[in-house]
Amino acid sequence: MKMNRLAALCAIACAGLAGNASAAGLSTAQKAVLDDANSNGRVIYVAGASAVQRGFGGIVAKLFVPGTVTWYGSAQDTTGSDYFAVAGQLAADAGSWAGQNAIFIERVVGGSVYGVNSVARAESIDTLQVTSSDCGTAGTGVDAKTAFTCTVGAKNAIPDAGISDVAPVFFQSPTNTEGETAAAALDPVTELPLLTSTAIYGLAFGPAVTTTVPTTVKFTKANIAAILSGGVGTWDQVAAGLSGDIVVCRRTPGSGTQAVFNAYFGNYPCTGNYNVPADRYASSAWSDSDRTFTVSPGTGGLVVVENASSGDVKNCLNAAVNGPGAYDATKGAYANDYVTRDRNGKPVKVHFTAAGNKAIGVLSMDSLNGSTTTSKWTFRNLDGAGQITWTGNAADLPVVTGSGKNATVSADGTSGNYIDGTWDLQAWESFNIPARTTGPKLEVLNKFLTLAQDPAVHAAVPALKYVTAGIPGNGYTGARVLQAAYLNGDQCAPYNKQ
Repeated sequence: MKMNRLAALCAIACAGLAGNASAAGLSTAQKAVLDDANSNGRVIYVAGASAVQRGFGGIVAKLFVPGTVTWYGSAQDTTGSDYFAVAGQLAADAGSWAGQNAIFIERVVGGSVYGVNSVARAESIDTLQVTSSDCGTAGTGVDAKTAFTCTVGAKNAIPDAGISDVAPVFFQSPTNTEGETAAAALDPVTELPLLTSTAIYGLAFGPAVTTTVPTTVKFTKANIAAILSGGVGTWDQVAAGLSGDIVVCRRTPGSGTQAVFNAYFGNYPCTGNYNVPADRYASSAWSDSDRTFTVSPGTGGLVVVENASSGDVKNCLNAAVNGPGAYDATKGAYANDYVTRDRNGKPVKVHFTAAGNKAIGVLSMDSLNGSTTTSKWTFRNLDGAGQITWTGNAADLPVVTGSGKNATVSADGTSGNYIDGTWDLQAWESFNIPARTTGPKLEVLNKFLTLAQDPAVHAAVPALKYVTAGIPGNGYTGARVLQAAYLNGDQCAPYNKQ
């Protein structure tokens, strides 16, 4: 995405962070931290959901001593959404490594399935190379809190844990697993039991719609389900007076965000009677031969763009409205073209030939700071018209306008649509630890679990404050705890008031 992805979450972690970035690259002290952490094996690698990246980073930062933290991102990733890392001194309650230098790396490209399948199967996947030789370029303006950038994929790594928007059992082939040839689901006897999966908190999701679609248009579960499954393809089928192709900015198979939308709007894989979500083959926009989406208006039907991260979904929504922009002959691309990745993780270019497209996207609401009164897209209400917007300032309540409903959490955390159970388009975020992860790494990860389950911690992270809540049964009651739950904790089961 083109907006600051980590600004809010970093602010809580490190008052002195801004001084870490300089044209000279890493300081001697910063190099020493990385060298010490790498040489002593104090590197923790977590893969999975991009939906929770902003809030996840805010929680991770609490594992470290404030003022010792430096943030890292990918030199190859201009959106700031595929990888990040935190390096610094672990806090006193972080286990055997307390007071020692450590590196915590998160990979989100490809989404939740890499926090499930790759973790259970001990698969080596691309990682951010956070070493004194691989890092050091001062961060650019894309993400002011990523002080330095590093290279990706020179060496792969096996994740120590993973995070997913839904329980591991949801990743059923072919619709919810990764790969151009869809990977098999985890075997329920030999592979699923290798993971200890804990639901850590609830996160609201919502339909994101470009501002080219008036806020007077009414969205319901039924008409969004029809759009996402390809049952309708032009906007006049949604509301009188609209026209043009419907553009869907969705995620690649294996994304937890996509899995949440597949389950809520299509019942996949919850029942045998489900709607398969429309994919990149819904129109001629996708080219297998050169892995490019070229979106042109006037096809007379649905156009689906698959994206590898939540940040790229936002890129898609923005580009749909803005169009191509000016051509840069040096780069051989238009200003608003962006690069995402396909189902195998290979680069994909997305190009909109014209401005003013009307698009709908799948997003979690920890991206609420992108839904503003001046942005190119907003989260829309369900069962009526209207939208929810937010300034991004933690002290300002999000504002819901129009009819219908949207996810809300009151300032004191005791009420709101999300708290009382009337907004059930949500995920129960799952933290997945394999049996092979033991010792000090497990101690740090267990400390993360304690932080992630605590509603008071959510309230202190701006990206989480108004869109997350504690899960009933995790030991917390009162403010910022959901007042409804899935029967037996199963997201396919009825959602009932407690």
